[in-house]
Amino acid sequence: MEHRFSLVEGGPLYRLARRAGLSSGNRGLAQLGLLLAAVTWLPLAVLNALQGAAGDAAVSFTWSLGTHVRFLVTIPLFFLAEAYFGERSRQALDQLVASNLVRPSDVGAFRAMLARALRWRDSALVEVALVALTIALILSGVRSDLPNDASNWRMTSAGTDERFTAAGWWYIVVSLPVFQFLCWRWCWRLLIWWVLLGRMARLDLRLNAKHPDLAGGLGGLGVAHTDLMPLNFGVSAMLVATYAEDVLFGGVELQRLVLPLAGIVLGMTVLAVTPLLFFTPRLVTVKQRGLLEYGVLAAAYTEEFDAKWLRGGAPPGESLLGTADLQALADLTNSFEVVRDMRMVPIGLSQVLLLAAAAILPMLPLLLTVFPLDELIVRSVKSLIGM
Repeated sequence: MEHRFSLVEGGPLYRLARRAGLSSGNRGLAQLGLLLAAVTWLPLAVLNALQGAAGDAAVSFTWSLGTHVRFLVTIPLFFLAEAYFGERSRQALDQLVASNLVRPSDVGAFRAMLARALRWRDSALVEVALVALTIALILSGVRSDLPNDASNWRMTSAGTDERFTAAGWWYIVVSLPVFQFLCWRWCWRLLIWWVLLGRMARLDLRLNAKHPDLAGGLGGLGVAHTDLMPLNFGVSAMLVATYAEDVLFGGVELQRLVLPLAGIVLGMTVLAVTPLLFFTPRLVTVKQRGLLEYGVLAAAYTEEFDAKWLRGGAPPGESLLGTADLQALADLTNSFEVVRDMRMVPIGLSQVLLLAAAAILPMLPLLLTVFPLDELIVRSVKSLIGM
């Protein structure tokens, strides 16, 4: 493509980071993630230590798991996901043109779609709206991430009144707004991507049922979506840390969290895969057409093969051993198997499992809060040997 497309390297926040002296590209995204992690978490640690308010609270700053994970883990992973997914999605789109899946007559329309997506990505109005949404939600009280009945490091008692500590004010005024804004910013990026894929799916793409990626040539999109694993891990870790606080300080039983935890895994995986379903109708059509065409070809070739080698049609002296007819029959069979195994969604099961695993992995420490590691090992061994 003439212009380098990037879903993530743009927008007011990215431009502001560049003007502040941060690098461009993936390095700049990593720097921005670390900088925002420091801005949101480090003042909390310093102010809390200076005030010494943590010792009287049921949930001290040290044990505020959601706070630490939200700012030290999830924010950097937001930008790591931008780096990986941004680069891979660009490569996948480049491949569509380079491999002629986009017809020459549609290249202009395809580039217009990309240009429109870039305008949405760079819209200052949208990011201002996201900031306004963040402020409105915080002012309306959508900010709770600790057990409601537990005293915590953000509040201090003054007689019968409770008021925010200095660290609590920084959390409400700076840390949480930054985090929520980044969440909405990622939602906007994914919405742009969804719309772009939906419009691409309406193009007359030259999909090939025999393509070895088993997705008609769209397998690169599945590869790109696999690079959303850091996003899945970060969001799951944030939610799991909040649930862990409910277990540790709110008296919630882990058994009650089974369905919410399963919902996290399912939801994150489905969100990562769903936009690829836009291509399913075309892939079904291409596969069905391929099965019919290769069925006719296979019937004609096998009939001739039978007539020649099973009904005495071979020329005198021609040996079956080493004949190219056998290799051609094997090649035809392999081609038919590729068409038969073609997927209805341009992403493989192993890639979907990787996305699910990224959401599951943060849940393992939560299990250890209820079942110690040695107990889990003993139970696993007993299950394996049938005890």
